[in-house]
Amino acid sequence: MNSPQPADNGSNDFELLCAQYLDGTLDDTSREKLANLLESDPSAVAALRSQLLVSGALARLKPELSDETFLRSVLPHLSTVADESDDAFPNRVQKVIRFERWKRISLAAAAVVALAGGLTFLMRPQRTVVATRFDGDSSQQVRTGEKLVFSTGVSRMEFTNGAVVAIEAPAELSIRSQDEVVLAHGRLNAWCPETAHGFRVVTTTATLTDLGTSFGVSATPDGTADFVVLDGKVEVKKDNETRRVERGAAVRAKRGTKLSEVAFEPALFQRTWPVASGIRSTRGEVVPAPPGTPEALAELENDNQILVIPERRDFRPAEPIPFDITAPGIYTGLSLMAPHNVTPTAGTRVRSYLLRCNPLGQFKEPGSTRRFQGSVTFDRPVLGIITVSRKLNRTDAMLSRAPLPKVNTQDNELRGLERKVEDPPKPTDRVELSADRRTITVTFFADVSIDEIRAITED
Repeated sequence: MNSPQPADNGSNDFELLCAQYLDGTLDDTSREKLANLLESDPSAVAALRSQLLVSGALARLKPELSDETFLRSVLPHLSTVADESDDAFPNRVQKVIRFERWKRISLAAAAVVALAGGLTFLMRPQRTVVATRFDGDSSQQVRTGEKLVFSTGVSRMEFTNGAVVAIEAPAELSIRSQDEVVLAHGRLNAWCPETAHGFRVVTTTATLTDLGTSFGVSATPDGTADFVVLDGKVEVKKDNETRRVERGAAVRAKRGTKLSEVAFEPALFQRTWPVASGIRSTRGEVVPAPPGTPEALAELENDNQILVIPERRDFRPAEPIPFDITAPGIYTGLSLMAPHNVTPTAGTRVRSYLLRCNPLGQFKEPGSTRRFQGSVTFDRPVLGIITVSRKLNRTDAMLSRAPLPKVNTQDNELRGLERKVEDPPKPTDRVELSADRRTITVTFFADVSIDEIRAITED
């Protein structure tokens, strides 16, 4: 009697997939393809069930067609070429063949039973999606049990619990759950909101548990791991030793020794820290601030570039935010100052960034200026931009993670952007918010005073 054939036009593919399944050579991609065929075509289920039954029956009921017949025909030849006794090697071969036949019978029987109850036996163990990986403009879901190899650049991973992890290649990372990863080697930065407190990074020698909020881990193949805390605190455990490490400190784990304090060196995370902080890219004279504690960031100065300084994150504003720019477009002169008191939707969390130009020391003659130009692209849409000095002063306490340094009266009044319209006209500061609301392009004409704007994005 002929076996039922699947209605699908790709019957040759179906037969090949069935053969690979019976031989135990089906890979994950082919397994999913076979499962999809079976789910969409009842005749395919019947065809596979028939093949399983026939395979098992042949192995059990047709000894004349089995491997033992062939074995008996070659036993004399095997005994003449073996260096051992006449029957030692053939006996071993016979045992292997009987064992393999038993395995095929068991597999066929078990598969028929499983097929009768559903298709789950074909599917891989269910792996939960716990993160999304971003590499440039591409993204992909990440599931538990996956091992990720990073060969180039810096990748960003956003976990379902809110944790954001930036990984610098070369690195190897395994995903145990939304709350735990294993760093075999490489360097990463993580930022963990309240929903992700307890997030763990396991290395070959020690385990870090986040207690909030920002840290870096660098692990080498020889088992050495450095744990650096930029904000909040973490707990590091090695064997029976547990140590709490707070911001501005670092510890090292090595095989055969206890945990030891090491110098706080956040510069190691120069590439990963901006990515974990939500800065996707910068251009021109706009650059990410170097990694550091909130206090160090608040004090930063740079004579040659505009620094993008991450401030508060995962923040729910309790009052309206006084924006000057809330829509895409180009703003210059008087258009830089437009009152927009925005109350974010209930439950909305925001991030704050300060774009700071502090060119002190650049000017030898009073009244001279210098142009600074560039852009920053964030990984979240910009809700609004603050450009006016008094609004910057008003929102410092709300949005900065640490008190900003005190400045003289002139800087306090002029830290925002230039809005004068003069005759004859002079070049003025310019801000552009892209159509997708993720890129801010600025042109600052700076003199001896500080020029700053504050950008607020979604979180």
